[in-house]
This record gives sequence, structure tokens and C-alpha cells, in this order.
Amino acid sequence: MTETADHRTITKLPWHAWVISIVVIALQIGGIWDYLQLLEPNVDYVESKGWGSAGVEYFTDYPLPLRILWTLTLLAGTVAPVLLLVRSRFAGVSALTAALAQALLMAITLGFMGRFGALGGFTAAWDAGIIAAYVAFWLYCRQIVRR
Repeated sequence: MTETADHRTITKLPWHAWVISIVVIALQIGGIWDYLQLLEPNVDYVESKGWGSAGVEYFTDYPLPLRILWTLTLLAGTVAPVLLLVRSRFAGVSALTAALAQALLMAITLGFMGRFGALGGFTAAWDAGIIAAYVAFWLYCRQIVRR
């Protein structure tokens, strides 16, 4: 690693960083597809998830601030592995931003929008897993930058 007074650059990226980044990008593509289908909402897609009319109602007229937060989650989560691949020290910042935005989105929607009742426990557990994955990727990025 080359280090100056206030800037770190990753000089050599290990092979596993490529594998992990590609997996994260693939998962993000799935998340973006989900996002596009749910914000309309696409009724057939919502029903295919098993959420029925409660899911359609939940995603209909989804509040703009939460759309922005969800967009931030996906944007930061997609940019993070790309930043890692180009050896930027900001990869970890982006991954942490995604984790925090997703955690805030989950807290708001579970606490104030009836997400658990509309979408069920499996979806809440899935969302918690997404937060855990973002945190794991953030920790990984930090480790790579410190090498």
C-alpha cells in the first residue's frame, strides 16, 4: 500500500477482492431489479413474492424520503465494489453508507409503516441479512485498504 499524509491507495488487489466484488455487484443487480419492480408497484411481481394485496398496498404511494433512502442504499452498495476494484479508499465509505441507509430504512419501515405485517418475517430477516452483508463488505474493504 502506498500512503501519503492524508491519502491511502491500494497498490495490489488480491484475487479474492475480484470474486467478492463480482458477487456483490450481482447481488446489487438483483436488488435494483427488485427496486424497479416494487416502486411501480408491479402487481404480478408483488404477488409472486407471496405478499398479495397487503404488499401491493404497502408499496403503492411509497413515501419519497424512503424512496430516496432506498435509492441511496442501492447506489452506495453498487458503487462500493466498483470503487474497490479501482483501488479507491472510498470503497469502505460507500459500503458503510449502504449499510447505514439500509438499517435506517428498515427501522423506519418496520417501526412506522407496518412492514412486518405487510411483508412478513422472512422479508424482515432477509433485510437484516442484507444489512449484515453490507457490514461484512465494509469490514472487508477496510481490511483490504489496510494491507
